[in-house]
Amino acid sequence: MKIRLIDTPEFIYADGADQMALDDAIFKEYEAEESPEFPITLRFYSFKPAAVTFGYFQKHSTLNNDFIKKNDFEIIRRITGGRAVLHYKDLTYSVIVHKSSGFYTDSVLENYKYVADSILCGLSKLSITGELHPSIRGRGEAAEKPSSAICFDSPSFLEIKVNNKKFCGSAQNKTASCFLQHGTIFFEFDPRLHYLCMTPPETLKYMDEEMIEDNAKKLKESVCSIDEISTASGNSIDFSKLAEALGCGFAEKFAKPLVKSGLSKKEEAKFKELKETRYNTAKWNILR
Repeated sequence: MKIRLIDTPEFIYADGADQMALDDAIFKEYEAEESPEFPITLRFYSFKPAAVTFGYFQKHSTLNNDFIKKNDFEIIRRITGGRAVLHYKDLTYSVIVHKSSGFYTDSVLENYKYVADSILCGLSKLSITGELHPSIRGRGEAAEKPSSAICFDSPSFLEIKVNNKKFCGSAQNKTASCFLQHGTIFFEFDPRLHYLCMTPPETLKYMDEEMIEDNAKKLKESVCSIDEISTASGNSIDFSKLAEALGCGFAEKFAKPLVKSGLSKKEEAKFKELKETRYNTAKWNILR
């Protein structure tokens, strides 16, 4: 058993349809076939051009579509849940785990914990100290409810915080045989850009500039990015350095060798099919 690190240069920087179709293709192949030894599959990538991805169950109308298009960003629906993320100056990871690996459970939170511990281990190699947002509520605490369409306005259960602020947002899709988890870490975070992408025009029309700036400031106060850490420590971290450290964290915590690999023929075929029939269509991205 190993961790298969997808090492395909054309997918390190690619558009939203490519990135989401590729993760979905691998996930579907894992879901469709029984095997005594499916490797854990890991990818690190970024979006070019920048894109807003939004959750499987999230309404397209919660986004500011005109503003997103005006900035030449893409809009793409994920197969994982959660809320919208603007992928701009960030690293996104995806990890796909089959039940044959021994690291799959029926509990979404336990699966989150496996992945979060791996990320924390990887961050420690860069001298970044993170912590997990609690997985249970304290006595008297209300249930966590999203306050907006923006993933990074607050941490959810078992998401990673640095400096007591959300550092890595994550979302998962789990079936009876495997799970796929997405997550994002920002090198730089532009709160105003995020806020305007994920606040619909029907809301913005009641707001003046001061109100927008105030909300953007609150959003900034809830997020920690790599540049904030680098400024404080003097430790410069780029995409390659972060991806390498995270990969080492997964290998260490899952106790599996990290092996670079390409896609299988079935995955390549499924990727082309899903890109054409799903991720490049309005039926999936808007009307679902």
